[in-house]
Amino acid sequence: ARLLISNRIHAAELYPIFLNKFKQLITPQMGTNASPEYVILGLKFPYILERIVVTILRACIHLFDVPDVSLREQLNRSLNLIATLPSSYTSTIGDRIGCGAAIILRGCFYLFDDSSDDWSTIKSLLDLAAQDKSGRGFVFDGIASVIDGIDYAIPSARDAAQGQNGDDINNEVQLSQCGVEVMASLLLKFMNGSYQDDLSYKVPSMMYLNKVYSFSKHFSDKALAKNGSSDSSAHLQEHEFEKMVTAIYNDACLAQDGATSKKGFEALQGLVLSTKVDSIPVAKWFAFLELVANKPPSIASQEARECYLSFVGRLFLALVPELSNNKENWSQLEEWTISVASIVSDNLQAGRATPLFETTVQTVTNIVNVMSMTGFNEGNGVNFCAWVGETLLYELEKVGACGGATSMMMASTRRRNSSK
Repeated sequence: ARLLISNRIHAAELYPIFLNKFKQLITPQMGTNASPEYVILGLKFPYILERIVVTILRACIHLFDVPDVSLREQLNRSLNLIATLPSSYTSTIGDRIGCGAAIILRGCFYLFDDSSDDWSTIKSLLDLAAQDKSGRGFVFDGIASVIDGIDYAIPSARDAAQGQNGDDINNEVQLSQCGVEVMASLLLKFMNGSYQDDLSYKVPSMMYLNKVYSFSKHFSDKALAKNGSSDSSAHLQEHEFEKMVTAIYNDACLAQDGATSKKGFEALQGLVLSTKVDSIPVAKWFAFLELVANKPPSIASQEARECYLSFVGRLFLALVPELSNNKENWSQLEEWTISVASIVSDNLQAGRATPLFETTVQTVTNIVNVMSMTGFNEGNGVNFCAWVGETLLYELEKVGACGGATSMMMASTRRRNSSK
């Protein structure tokens, strides 16, 4: 490694010599006549093999920025060799692989080309290291460090006056769209416990997923401003929306731990409300709404149930107006509203002395009042929104708790008087 690093100018000529030696020890080869199975010669000398792996990682850390295409290909090829080693061996050096891969990611991510194999290679290496507990922390910290170091901020007035935008200000440390997708994919695995059922990264993973999702929105908005339309092939929102919201809802919002569930609903609300309704296919919205309606938290977990209803209230106010403007959506929206009304009824049956009853009344009252306000929806869904408000108000009336829903009651009175 020292020889390569100290001869950066000649690294492109020297590295293939080392790589050929590495391949002989790492690549599976046919055994002898007595043992015809494929064997990895390096496994007979585990310490030497470990030094080879570390040498590859160190070489990539120090040489990845060398502007030579052939060297970059050689480096990627050597990293891919590590991924071919049997898991029984890589688990014993997971900390070295994890640390090395995390340093490569943090120090070189801005060099990765969106159309090359760079991201695919580093993803497989990070995923390999995360399989073992000793390397998992390094991998997560590397991902978190990259995300924390990226800021697709709106340029200041001074930058704008100089004709700069967010990308021009700090071009060399921007994360590519391919990088965003790799980060999201790995974070989802951390969140749902794919690595040895380890759920210790569940809550921080949700926070970083929200940040990654905002990066995707940056790319979508950038494509919209440049081309007049969003580039769906490079739009994480459309491709990953269903996977992300489903994972957060099932793995965090429905968690038995109240704190985790609360964090889950906060993350989910931020993700959903930052998404433009027309940027996601209607079918995916309804798939998500059906999931929410059919799998509420247990009523025994009152804190989670309160967070759930608050989140559902935001869904009513954010999604129903726009979705209801298309009459073809009314049937599915009606089914969803009736399902939520049944959940509201269950909450109210918990008893007036419970915090759940009070929170339910406050939340539903707010939904009812806002949806009945003049101008809330001036499109084709105005009457549907009024029906939603009346349906939810009825649940409050059944328990004598509709006193706060003044806007809806006044609107209902006006409609009755106008019909006489």
